[in-house]
Amino acid sequence: MYSFLAVFVFAQFSSLGDTNDYINGYYLDRDDLFSTAYLMSVIGSLLGTVGSFLLSLLLSITGILYMLEKARLGNNQLVLVLVLLSLPSFGVWTSIFSKEIFVLFSFCICTGGLIELINGKRSFLSIFQIVALALLTFIKPHYAVAVYSSMLTILAYKNGIKSELAISVNIIIFCLIILASIYYIEAIFEYTQIMPKHFSRNGGTTRINEFWNSEYDFFTFIPLGLPMAFIGPTLPESINNIKLLPFFFEGCFLFLLIIFYSATSIIRNQNINTMALSLFISFTCVLLIAHYPFGVFNAGSAMRYRSGLIMPMCVFLIYLKQYITTRHGYHNSD
Repeated sequence: MYSFLAVFVFAQFSSLGDTNDYINGYYLDRDDLFSTAYLMSVIGSLLGTVGSFLLSLLLSITGILYMLEKARLGNNQLVLVLVLLSLPSFGVWTSIFSKEIFVLFSFCICTGGLIELINGKRSFLSIFQIVALALLTFIKPHYAVAVYSSMLTILAYKNGIKSELAISVNIIIFCLIILASIYYIEAIFEYTQIMPKHFSRNGGTTRINEFWNSEYDFFTFIPLGLPMAFIGPTLPESINNIKLLPFFFEGCFLFLLIIFYSATSIIRNQNINTMALSLFISFTCVLLIAHYPFGVFNAGSAMRYRSGLIMPMCVFLIYLKQYITTRHGYHNSD
């Protein structure tokens, strides 16, 4: 349904990203196997319009079903998943030929692997899951970091490392990242000045770079930038462009959902579940920070890039709460 709406309705008032360019082989002249745009053009030009859309639907549906099969969510949770599947921006961008379908497919497979590590069905990822992780690393390495760090966190708990040590290691790694960022602040600042140039000023949802104008702005703007990059259009932008209003409410709903499931997994019966806290740092925070620089300058891009990760992100958090509720988690400490 969303594939039909994307082609015949959504495309009438908004661009479908690089979909047409891929199908028409626009990037074939790059002739670079390490260029995702080139590879997308190869696949799109070979399959044509119909074949490309069928592949998109096949990958999206397969990835989601695989992940849900591993999660074994309860009926109430599945109703919530159905609501998530029905959200417009997710439905559109994962039903057309785009990089997001490969991100969604590979991330869903990886999330299925993380779920199996948590419930003990596997001691390590399967070959299929490793291939999916390699694909995700190739397409979106900044999102793959969340899978690697979460996998290490889960394996640490499964191998009997004390909860206090595990959470301390996460905090130390987080602090080291901050210190490294400060050390390389000049290089990061140069990067922040290049990022806005990747978004067309003629784009209807592109924002003027009023956030990153000095060396530390990338960090000081994070409290506002993270939710802005994740949600997409802001309320003033939605009021000025009424077509964005449904997407504003959608983004707010998703952001609050993530906060709710993260908080209720971490705090159980007035205790702190340290595994949930560790995974909040290694999974949720890493994904939000990884998405931040790619979503803050353009509300449309924020929604588009978010569509590849939001379903596995939400299902993982929903499963984690269900697991902790039914199994009382690994370690609880006051």
